[in-house]
Amino acid sequence: SAVFGKQLDIHTGGIDLAFPHHENEIAQCEVYHQCEQWGNYFLHSGHLHVKGSQEKMSKSLKNYITIKDFLKKFSSDQFRMFCLRSRYSSGKEKKPLFVEICKAFHAPFPSWRRRAIEFSDESMDDAKHLLQAISSFIRDANAYIKGQLVCDPVREDILWERLANTKVTVKAAFADDFDTSRAVAAIMDLIHHGNRQLKAVTKDAGSPRSSVVYGSIISYIEGFFNALGMSFGERQVALGGGDSAVLSNVIDELVRFRAKVRHYALALPGEAAEAVPVESTVGAEGPKQEPREKRQQLMQERKPLLEACDSLRGDLAAFGIHIK
Repeated sequence: SAVFGKQLDIHTGGIDLAFPHHENEIAQCEVYHQCEQWGNYFLHSGHLHVKGSQEKMSKSLKNYITIKDFLKKFSSDQFRMFCLRSRYSSGKEKKPLFVEICKAFHAPFPSWRRRAIEFSDESMDDAKHLLQAISSFIRDANAYIKGQLVCDPVREDILWERLANTKVTVKAAFADDFDTSRAVAAIMDLIHHGNRQLKAVTKDAGSPRSSVVYGSIISYIEGFFNALGMSFGERQVALGGGDSAVLSNVIDELVRFRAKVRHYALALPGEAAEAVPVESTVGAEGPKQEPREKRQQLMQERKPLLEACDSLRGDLAAFGIHIK
C-alpha cells in the first residue's frame, strides 16, 4: 500500500493462494483503505510440473531446476517460448473440497483446466524449433527484400489478407484471458503462408518484388515478440513499431560509414611514406624526424574519430549488433 496506494490494477500469484490467502488480503485491504474494490484483477497462474510427476515444481520438495542450471542447457528465449505455448492459467486443478469452501464463503472460482504445464527436454526442444523457424523466415524474407533471394511472383493480396487476419486473431487471443498459445499459433500460421511464397528459383523472371508486404510481416512479427522480451538475429533492435526492413538498411549504412571514418583516421599522409634521401649521416635525423612527428600529430588529431568509432561499436553491441 505504501508503494501502490489504495488500489491495484492487477494482482498476481499462484492458484494455491487464491483462497484463503488472497480473499483474506482483499478483506484486510478494503477495510484498511475503506474502499469497495481494492484490486481490479487477480491473475492466478497454474503450476509447473516436471514431466511424469504429479507434484508441482517446488523448492520445498526439492524437485526444481535453478535458473543457473537451466541456462547451461537452454536459452532464456527458449523458456519464454515454452511459457507462451501454454496459457498462464494452465495447470489449475479444481478440487471438490476447495470448491465447497469457496461456495460456503461466497468466493468466486474460475473455470480451471486440469492439464498442468509440463517441463521436459522434449517441450524445450519444441520451443527451440519454433524459434529456429521464426528466425529462418525472417532471414529469408530479409534476403528476398534485398534481392538476395529470387522467387516467383508473390500473391500480395493473399499475404496482406493473412497479415490482417493474424492481427485480429492475436488481439482476440490476448483479450481472451491472455491466451498466448493461440496468439503464437496465429503467428506461426502467418509464417507458414509467408514461407510458401518464398520458394527460391534459379532464374529471375524480372517480375517486381513485393518488398512492402514482407517488410510489414517482419515488422509485425518482430514487434509481437519484442513486446514479450524476445528478439531474433543479431540485428534485431528492440524498438516499438517501425519498418524493420528499413531499419536493417539504415544499420548497414551506419556500419559502412563507421568503416570509412575509421579507415581515414588510421590512414597515413601521402608524404609520410616518402623519406627525403640523404648521402651522409650528417643532419640525417632532420628529414626523418619531420614526417614521424607529422604522423604523430595527425594521429593525435584523429584520435577522437577512433574513440567515436569504438564508442559506436560498443553502443550497437548493447542492441545485439556486433561489428567484427
